[in-house]
Amino acid sequence: MASAPSIVVVGSLNVDHTLRVPRIPAPGETLTSSGMLTCFGGKGANQAVAAARAGGRVAMIGCVGVDDFGTRYIEALKAEGIETSGVLRSETPTGSAFIAVDDAGENSIIVNPGANHAITVADIEKQAELIRGADALLLQLECPLPVVRRAAEIAREAGVKVLLNPSPLSEAFLADRFEVVVLIVNEGEAAMITPNRDLREARCSQLIITRGADSTLSLTATGVTEFAPPKVTPVDTVGAGDTFAGAFAVSGDIAFANAAGALATLKAGAQPSIPTRDEIVAFVR
Repeated sequence: MASAPSIVVVGSLNVDHTLRVPRIPAPGETLTSSGMLTCFGGKGANQAVAAARAGGRVAMIGCVGVDDFGTRYIEALKAEGIETSGVLRSETPTGSAFIAVDDAGENSIIVNPGANHAITVADIEKQAELIRGADALLLQLECPLPVVRRAAEIAREAGVKVLLNPSPLSEAFLADRFEVVVLIVNEGEAAMITPNRDLREARCSQLIITRGADSTLSLTATGVTEFAPPKVTPVDTVGAGDTFAGAFAVSGDIAFANAAGALATLKAGAQPSIPTRDEIVAFVR
């Protein structure tokens, strides 16, 4: 890569507590876990780490607590080479997620937003120059929707490419969508946003639909293209979609992003599983 693109990520930073279980528990059911892993996560930071490891120059905008988790998280991002001047501190504790992963690698997640919901539109305004100076802005929906929308507006006004992974999908977003260049969704999200897969309805120029082991779809004004992902046996699918989004933001290459996402399923934990650029390139070959 001759010149690494500059990616700004506005999004969440969580501490993930992952429990291994034989199956996802049913309502009212109690299961015994065979082990627990605590590591850094959150869709925003996962995507930032994925973009950095894929070769991008990355800056993170978000919010953590003034607790020990928050301090350690900022240091971990710095160790990845990620610019952290936009990571704010709040008296609200750092966000957390509690994840059950079954023997097939599938997961169920409960998120406590914590400090992720303490960031405000005024905070985003203060980071406007950082956003305007980027090649691309990558967004998700684990921070307040007005914050995400305003970040997108700042980027669009400056001609910065806006990529949105609208997860977790909310009724508020469906009622008040905003324009982006690239919308990255799974099949369920695509069905909610645009059942007919209409770019105007989705308010984007490119709609990317990830479908697990099935081909990833790219919809543009010129038609639909399919990209078959590599065949792997998943260990833990947590963070695979975030890894795809971060790798795509850097490369603009769905085959590259598919490879990154597939590799991320081969290890436990959202961020520990994210591959490096060299690992992705070797896997694509």
